[in-house]
Amino acid sequence: MGALSLAALAAVTATLTLVAILIAAAPEPAAAPSPGPTARATATPAPPQPSPPPGWTLAWNDEFNGSVVDRSSWAVEHASTFGDGNNELACLMDRPSNVSVADGALTITARREQTLLRCGSTDRRFPDGRMYSSAMLSSRDKRAFEYGRFEIRARTPTAQGTSKGLWPAFWLRPSTGLIGELDILEILGTGAADPYGANRIYQTIQYDYEPTYPQQTRAYTLPTGTFSDGYHDFAVEWEPGSIRWFVDGVLSYRRDAATTPWLEKAFVGDFYLRLNLAVGGDWPGSPDADTSFPARFQVDYVRVYRR
Repeated sequence: MGALSLAALAAVTATLTLVAILIAAAPEPAAAPSPGPTARATATPAPPQPSPPPGWTLAWNDEFNGSVVDRSSWAVEHASTFGDGNNELACLMDRPSNVSVADGALTITARREQTLLRCGSTDRRFPDGRMYSSAMLSSRDKRAFEYGRFEIRARTPTAQGTSKGLWPAFWLRPSTGLIGELDILEILGTGAADPYGANRIYQTIQYDYEPTYPQQTRAYTLPTGTFSDGYHDFAVEWEPGSIRWFVDGVLSYRRDAATTPWLEKAFVGDFYLRLNLAVGGDWPGSPDADTSFPARFQVDYVRVYRR
């Protein structure tokens, strides 16, 4: 491709500057059209955002500075078929090859097994064993909160074209096990033929799984780069009557009683945290020949603040 003229280059620069200003100014930016692979910009890892924002006080955190999972805060699924309701494919394991803490980060690793992995004694879907393994951490019966700012700094394994079937997530569920689910981040991997999506995150609330009310979801698109290029900050501020999501300090979505009449019915009482890397399922589809394993969902920290 030939070089741009000075006039053309100036026009492009002015356009990009205007787009950046509009994105920064919007209180709830609209999801941008997905750029093609040739438009992708490689970003350096986003710097940590100032923490906490004014008015918030740290209530609990895990910086993952040790060498093992803190079992006083997290339970790790073992030989678990959790996710079968979504037709997911991985056996969730509590072993170093699937979940580890080192160098200041938690790593959840999804693997394609060399030999089929028996997932407990009651795996009706795969009685001969599963091809994939991964992990899920939960703070249920250990750490739970009603309202607060929930933050995670993470890097996802969702590189464009080589991550089909991968589905990292950070989400909240009620300690009662009843209604309400708050998804702070969900990202879907892509195959070689899939539309560009490595720069897209989904933020969702659900009343229940019936569904009694339709879930409400926003797809937020990074202005540049992808969520697999480096670490990014994701947060939700849950307060009475409102929920607000942020990506790298930018307000990306909000719900309140006007947009969601069932909000205060579903989101009341203590909620606990879940961190997982799903493989396969109804939403992301199954891995394909281009999916890169082992795939690592890396978490720098999880923090909870209260007013």
